[in-house]
Parts: sequence; C-alpha cells; structure tokens
Amino acid sequence: MSRCASERRQCRPYRGSACLILAVGIVGGITSEANAQTAPLGQPTAASIIGQVPANSPLSTTKVDNSPRFALVPSVRTVYETNTLGYVEVRGPRDNVRVTPGLDLNYRRQFGRVALGVSGSAGYDFNSRFRYLNQRRIDFSGSAQAPVGAVCSFRTQANYDTFRYDLNDTQAQVGSVSTTQVYGVSASCARGAGFSPVGRFNFRSLSSSRTHFFDYKQYIGNLGVAYAQPSIGTVTLSGTVAKLHRPFLIELTGVNDDTDVYSLTLGLSRSVSPRVRISASGGITKADPKRRGVAGFAGASYNAEVDWSPIPRFTVSGTGIREVTNQNGISATYVIRENYGLSGTLQVGGKSNIRLSGNRSRSDYRGEDLTPSLLPVRVDRFSSVSSSYSYNLSRRLRASVSLSHRWRKADNPLYDYTSTALSSSIGANF
Repeated sequence: MSRCASERRQCRPYRGSACLILAVGIVGGITSEANAQTAPLGQPTAASIIGQVPANSPLSTTKVDNSPRFALVPSVRTVYETNTLGYVEVRGPRDNVRVTPGLDLNYRRQFGRVALGVSGSAGYDFNSRFRYLNQRRIDFSGSAQAPVGAVCSFRTQANYDTFRYDLNDTQAQVGSVSTTQVYGVSASCARGAGFSPVGRFNFRSLSSSRTHFFDYKQYIGNLGVAYAQPSIGTVTLSGTVAKLHRPFLIELTGVNDDTDVYSLTLGLSRSVSPRVRISASGGITKADPKRRGVAGFAGASYNAEVDWSPIPRFTVSGTGIREVTNQNGISATYVIRENYGLSGTLQVGGKSNIRLSGNRSRSDYRGEDLTPSLLPVRVDRFSSVSSSYSYNLSRRLRASVSLSHRWRKADNPLYDYTSTALSSSIGANF
C-alpha cells in the first residue's frame, strides 16, 4: 500500500529548472549541516529519559560569551536528494531540490543574575519536483537560567518546531506538517564535593496538519541525587517516569493506546584526563502499555558518550544509547531503540572545520496492529554516513557544504530505501 496513493496526481515529476536551482544553491555557498539535510531519524528527539548524559560534547570550543547579543541574518539552504520520499513504491523520478530562504535569529542577554537566550530560524521550502511539499519551516528555542542561593540553579527551556514529516521514518500522510512543542524546567545544586539533588520535568506535544492519528502529549519527570568527588567524578542515581497520552486516538477509535515508561539509572560523568571525558549511565527500564494485547517490556537501558581530543584541534566522539521511547510517527504503541554513533571534527584553521560521522540505529516497533490500513514495519535498521566542511565568512555568517548517504532495511521490505543528499547553506554563525 503506497503512502502516495492519496497524492498520486501530485507525485508526477515537475519539469522545472532543478539543475539550475542546484547550481545556484551550491555556488552561493549554503550550509549548517544540522539544518541543511534531513535528520537520520526524522523528527527532533527530546532529552533522553534514561540518564543525565550531556547533549553536547564537553570538549566543544564554542563560547557563549563570544556571541553577539542580537543577530538577525538572512539565510539560504539548499538540499539535493536522490530519493526524497524514501519509499519503494514511488514510480518515476524520486530526486528533488529543496531551497529554503529564511532568517536566522540569535539573542542573548544577561539581566543581573538571569541569563536569557533565544535562537532559531524561519523559512519556506520550495521544492523543484514535489511541489505539494512546499511549506513553512520554523525552528526556535529559548531558555532562561538563574541561580538560587549560593550553589543551586534553576533553568527553563522551550522549543517550537514546524516542518513536514520526514517520510523516511513515518507512515503519516505525504505532505503532512507536524508541529512539535517542548517545555521543560530543571533544577540542581551542584557541589564540588558531596551530595546534591537533581530534578527536571518536560512536556512534549506533537500535532499533525492533516490527520490527528499520530498526535500525542508526553510528560516526563525525573528526580535523583548526585554525589561529586574530584577523584571519581560525579555519580548520579535517578528515577524517571514518562507518560504518553494519545487523546485523539481515543476519540477516533475508542482504544486507549497510552504507555507509561519507568526507568531507574545509575550514571557517572568524569574527566579522565584533560583530553578524555566520559559520561555514561545504565539501568532498568519498564514499558507498561495500556492497550490490551500489546506486550510490555522490561530490560536494560543505557546512554554513554566518550569524547577524546588527541590534539587540540581534533575531537573524536562516540555515543551509544538503548532506550524505550514513545515519540514516533509510526503506528506503534512504543519503540525499543538502539543507536550508535561515531564522529570526528577537525579544526582546520581559525575559521573552518571538517566533520565526518557515521550512525547506526535499530528500532523495534511494538503494537503496530491498531491500524489495519497501515502495513507493519516490525523492526528496521538505519545507517548513515556524512561529511561536511564549514567556513566562517565573518563573526555572524557561516557557509558550508555537506554530503550524506543513508539506507534503511526493514523486516517489511516495503519500507526499504537508500538516499544520497548533497546540501549547502549560508546562514548565521551562532
């Protein structure tokens, strides 16, 4: 059953000047790898629910203090992809050029002891072949952090994203637009040595423009205690409860497909040397689906990151994660996902860097039998390799070009695909 069935007339090739658009995009120099190409797993991923592993490399040389207080920069991003729809049953040409002109915003300000920050971009996608995919693309995030007393701090964060579903990793209707909102608060009382409490709460919601079948609301709460000792690093014991609620699914089908996920983890974060840092956590995770006939899950979960800088300008990072997640655009009650990545970044000079990366993931979808009209994926394996080069044109402008190749192998061959993307962009250097 093709996901393009309802859009068959719109899937006809568009005889536009695709080659001319591609040439203009590349010669114009366009990039920022994270925004220029489709993310391997499609939709943005919320903070991990199984540990306290930092999201960014601790060896990163980016300095917030060096950022301008306010920057509003025009941007252009171009992506040429050989298989835009990522679907085996699409007939005819599948390649496409997407051009996204827009604006990048960065604002940072210190009000006394309170630090505020807002960053993001807004633009509009123009597609050379699949014009029904033309639409707005918005990605903004904001945060506020303030100290409480001598050692404690409080942080709030909000994210808003609007973009089309990544057709490589979803069964949603072709051309459907998703809006994701994430709000979170966290508090900690970090000490140089001794015990301290940690805690956070996140709310995440997803809504679709064409069908509410995949809409959800997710609540995540985490509480724990950390023990810091210079000789061993920081050890954290924490418990997490995540609740997924699908309100529209209950209204449409009368079936409660909610899922509760519970985790107990023990983590360690330590700088082994000035050039090596590790952050790892492991524990037990349990998934409790509310729908009858869907089996639960109880097993090991982990989240680890290692950063090694053999020379000041070269950093290697490795990551590994196994988690139970219920953030997905698949007709599954929950997903057991494993993901492993390796990347290397070389600072060529003061203004440019080269990055190489590889990623391998495996997803086990549980409870896909709720919608007979959608064929199950069961288990899939996703791999990707990419390379990029970026150059800082000025303090506020960065240009880059990247090349990536990804492929998917599923138990159901209907969802197998391969795709290569060449992207370029010019935009804000935050």
